[in-house]
Amino acid sequence: MTIVLELKCGDGGFRAHPLKDRWIYSGNSKILHVLSEDILTANVFGILKNLDPKVWLASFLQNACHFSREEFPYLYKDGNYSEFSVLLWHDLDQPPSRLEGPTQADVFIELRNAAILVECKGLAPLQKRVSTDDREGDPRFWWDQAVRSIVRGYFYTRKHFERKNFFFIVLSMNEKENTFTQYFNWRRLKEQVENRVLKDLELRDAFPKDYVDDICKKLSRQIRWVKWTDLKEALQKTSFNEKGGFKTQSQFCKDIVDYLELKTKLCSLMGTREFQV
Repeated sequence: MTIVLELKCGDGGFRAHPLKDRWIYSGNSKILHVLSEDILTANVFGILKNLDPKVWLASFLQNACHFSREEFPYLYKDGNYSEFSVLLWHDLDQPPSRLEGPTQADVFIELRNAAILVECKGLAPLQKRVSTDDREGDPRFWWDQAVRSIVRGYFYTRKHFERKNFFFIVLSMNEKENTFTQYFNWRRLKEQVENRVLKDLELRDAFPKDYVDDICKKLSRQIRWVKWTDLKEALQKTSFNEKGGFKTQSQFCKDIVDYLELKTKLCSLMGTREFQV
């Protein structure tokens, strides 16, 4: 299990992150990382990755993300969960053109027939202007965090798991943002994709000209904005507390529900204050 304790550390304390040796600065907070989206992600998914996916993940995809059978094939097939893994802060491939730095998936879930990239946010919004890197003299261009994650996640899935369907989920304390909802319109997504293909030729293999319409139509149906409260309610609907075979895991599920209840209340009290990262 991955459990990160949130301890009082005095003024301006530091703490080493348990994964990838990253350091997180707590500022002047009396309780270290009380509103850290990284710690929230580590505590929730660090536990969930060790629990039976047929219970919690199926409920999350159905009751929180509201995927239909058509949108998420094999959603109710046990065999889909036979190849299950959860990677935290997983590095996706960096484009060889070096136009930009690597994209990191907060949570990357692999199933037999699907790959799911989850962008975990607290109160902080999605980045609206993500810059490329022009160290080699290439023209700088901009895109937002949502479409960058969709394009890079889809490209990574095609490259490493050719037959898996790709899904992108934003998990946030906030209501759905317009920056994200525009990509439910496949034409808007296509416009962004074609703009990126012109800048990064490597993407042409993943988005061939003759099939880009069909790809973008499908991707626009495979993205979701979900709130942490939705995840909490989905976990409450799982069969952890009903089936005897899952009794040994039920307490962990209950603990996550209680933890999310505390965190969502704290966020409500904090209003528009951003999570510390």
